[in-house]
Amino acid sequence: MLKKLGFAALAASTLLMGSSITASADSTVNYDHLLSAGTTNAYLAMEDGSSFYATGSNGNGKLGVGAGGGNNKTSPVQAHVSDIAMIDAGALHSTLLKKDGTIWSWGFAGYGELGTGIKKGFVNEPVKNKYINDVKEVRAGGQFTLALKNDGTVWAYGENNFGQLGIGTKGASAFSVKPVQVQGLENIVAIDAGDSFGAALDKDNQLWVWGRGYDGAMGQDDKEDQLTPVQYRIDDIKTFAAGPDRIYVLTNSGEVYASGSNTSGKLGDGTSTFRRSPVLINVSNVSRLKAGKTQTFALKNDGTLWGWGTNNEGQVGDGTDVFSVKVPSQVVDDTNTPLTDVVAFSAAGTHSHALTADGKVWSWGFNRNGELGIGSTKEQYSATKSNFPNPFSK
Repeated sequence: MLKKLGFAALAASTLLMGSSITASADSTVNYDHLLSAGTTNAYLAMEDGSSFYATGSNGNGKLGVGAGGGNNKTSPVQAHVSDIAMIDAGALHSTLLKKDGTIWSWGFAGYGELGTGIKKGFVNEPVKNKYINDVKEVRAGGQFTLALKNDGTVWAYGENNFGQLGIGTKGASAFSVKPVQVQGLENIVAIDAGDSFGAALDKDNQLWVWGRGYDGAMGQDDKEDQLTPVQYRIDDIKTFAAGPDRIYVLTNSGEVYASGSNTSGKLGDGTSTFRRSPVLINVSNVSRLKAGKTQTFALKNDGTLWGWGTNNEGQVGDGTDVFSVKVPSQVVDDTNTPLTDVVAFSAAGTHSHALTADGKVWSWGFNRNGELGIGSTKEQYSATKSNFPNPFSK
């Protein structure tokens, strides 16, 4: 997760090539706000914010396309929502931010994670959160949501069993159906959410974490839940990514550290040992990081994508079904050619996606619900061109 660029800056970086529009292949330009993978689905927003497309499971209205959405979709379907600034998928709910600073959400609402004041049922198309505005970033966690306002404060709503709301309490009765302010945070520039924890980067390059500590994602050398934010034990952080049960940070000196669950080597340190303190990952020239349930990816400065972790469904994308990939391996396409010019990427569940500068979306991994958007439910062990439209087209 990286601090987002405004749409004007993004538009300025596009190149007109004939009748099509192509994104800049500069890996410092971040288009990750356009592409997001949920547990069993995936979304792509158009670069101009005019609509988004969704594929995969539509259980609990997760696709966000309304009552006529029907069942699972193996190819992307369009949702008619405009003025989109970013989109983010959680476990059973998803959320988007409009350019006017308002949050719109859909999917499962049983824990108040939609922030509408309701704790029951589901919503099958985006509904506005009327309790918060002036937002610059929004992140959907497991059963909760985080919002970063323009004043640098962080707000949360939904489930709070492990203290993921950051309000000093936890438990089944401590949930909130409306936004509450995360305690002790100011001057925040970026946020991210795991399944049951939150993370926020401040203007001084310090990372703050709170919520579930059992897997070690908090990096505090213990497994205690943190009910209010504590400082992550690495300094001078450039950017970071929260997976469901682990955290990655990239320092300004180019080093990558991680802590948390390491099942099947998904931390990338060459072992399967859970790390409750940050451990150095042997990967260099990294621009950004993303983590799914079982797999992790690093985008390098040259536009190539590298993955590691559990690979039984092909979710690492190295062209194999080797069960455990414990060190970074290059993502390849279906001709076994390294994927290049990647400008955005996302991973969740056991499926993964990448957007290249020519506007193509590539998908791989588990596909039983149609989450790859390739028109079938066949899993893919390498990056395969999906049926998402070119988000840079006018």
